[in-house]
Amino acid sequence: MIKKLFTGFVLCSFMTGISIGQNTSTLKEEDMAKTVEPITAMLDSMVNLKFLNKTDYIEATQSILFKDGNYEFKSFPDELYKNRLTALQSPIALDYNDQVRAWIGLYAKRPVLMSKVLGLANLYFPMFEQVLDQQGLPLEFKYLAIVESALNPTAVSVCGATGLWQFMYGTGIMYDLKATSNTDERRDPLKSTYAACKYFKDMYEIYHDWLLVIAAYNCGPGNVNRAIHLSGGSTNFWEISKYLPLETRGYVPSFIAVNYWMNYASDYNITPEQPAFSYFEVDTITATQPVTFNQLSQKLGLSVDVISYLNPVYKRGYVPTGEASSKLRLPFNKIGTFMANSESIYKASYLETASPYTLAQINKPTTVTAGTASNGTVIGSVRDGNYDLVTKDVTNYYTVRPGDCISGIAGRLNVSMNDLMNANHIYNSFIYPDQKLAYTTRITERIERPASKDSLEMAARKDSIEKANAIATADSIQKANAEKFVYHTVQPGDTLWTIAQKYQGSTVQRIRDINKLTSNQPLVPGSKIKVLIGG
Repeated sequence: MIKKLFTGFVLCSFMTGISIGQNTSTLKEEDMAKTVEPITAMLDSMVNLKFLNKTDYIEATQSILFKDGNYEFKSFPDELYKNRLTALQSPIALDYNDQVRAWIGLYAKRPVLMSKVLGLANLYFPMFEQVLDQQGLPLEFKYLAIVESALNPTAVSVCGATGLWQFMYGTGIMYDLKATSNTDERRDPLKSTYAACKYFKDMYEIYHDWLLVIAAYNCGPGNVNRAIHLSGGSTNFWEISKYLPLETRGYVPSFIAVNYWMNYASDYNITPEQPAFSYFEVDTITATQPVTFNQLSQKLGLSVDVISYLNPVYKRGYVPTGEASSKLRLPFNKIGTFMANSESIYKASYLETASPYTLAQINKPTTVTAGTASNGTVIGSVRDGNYDLVTKDVTNYYTVRPGDCISGIAGRLNVSMNDLMNANHIYNSFIYPDQKLAYTTRITERIERPASKDSLEMAARKDSIEKANAIATADSIQKANAEKFVYHTVQPGDTLWTIAQKYQGSTVQRIRDINKLTSNQPLVPGSKIKVLIGG
């Protein structure tokens, strides 16, 4: 069933693979030359991220001026690379060969960009690791997002693959990543990570080999099945590689090379360039009414770019409600401010997105008393002092005059020609004088809401509750932030005591308990252990 489901299914990678010759395992120089420039161009997309310094955000126009300089790649013997990859002790076979070495060398030529990726890992890797651990998958899959998107959640490939994990539109729908005019859940870091994990698990049920799972993530199981068949039934990636698409032949070696770099970058004097916010400095709340990034920026003192950066799922600088996605990610220190000013933010956002016609209706000098609003379908309402601003769709009629055409009428009425034709069951654009054409307009009426003692008491009570909620939220944030865990990669000479000293709030006993370590169990360099921090 699963094999039939995924036949011919293709995911488009963000990066172009290196060509490996049909009859040799070595990397051809002409193939390397053909692929270095497009790969470099893809990697350079990372410089468009503006959030690599907390005090001075890097503008995209300035970022293109970054130069790597005369950086000399420190080359080591093959045996050292092989031993280092083996020391990572991954359940994924991190093999070493000429292809992997070529990719390690390619990444070495981009130290500035690798520094940015190392920094962005502080924002995304804790979430990746939590989800991968929960799903029972190798934590090394987090590095696949670097190969796919360079950790850019708004990245779009030439074939339309989108987000950190580069899902095509159809693939996203298959894995419950919805897209509307306002939102694209392929750009949601958390939801797309769960979708990627489901794909990994589905592929593992077919192949029972992690390298083939990674290959299938890039080119689809149909291509992997074909390569297995052409190779005579082999399920070894390196043996079937020459039968895979050109891109996929370089995709797996590039993944292994990223594993190497993310663990040994310090040996090349490459250090992380920290992003504006780390994973532990932001949290999620729910927007109960539509809100614009512009109003959030004005009320919270954050730039629109920062808000967009933390909320890539929203495509139009606007958080809608009534859709699956109405979550808002903000820095911890701005959540209380948002809650205290939410009503004014919602109101200002409503007025900002209203049409000029709607604003004219709102500002009419005449007041409509409660219960006398005109007929129509109510879309929503917003409280404004002693009034309710009620938005509704109202049906009106236009009388056709001699010489009128359907497109001209639609333009005068500011409605879509297709909507106008569909509403009036017109299929060939034929209209005649004195014909009545129905059309819908959206208006907002200002309906008086008589003040009463009860309403005043309710308003006071609501204000008190909001203040209490803000205090409670601050307390819950502090409590939630009290205990977090990170993954520590064991270095040669590490002991539980030295590791505990590196993390505030950690102790030897807590490390033993969370990792179920015995008192005499040795630590293996390269292995990863959980370290509880805070508390």
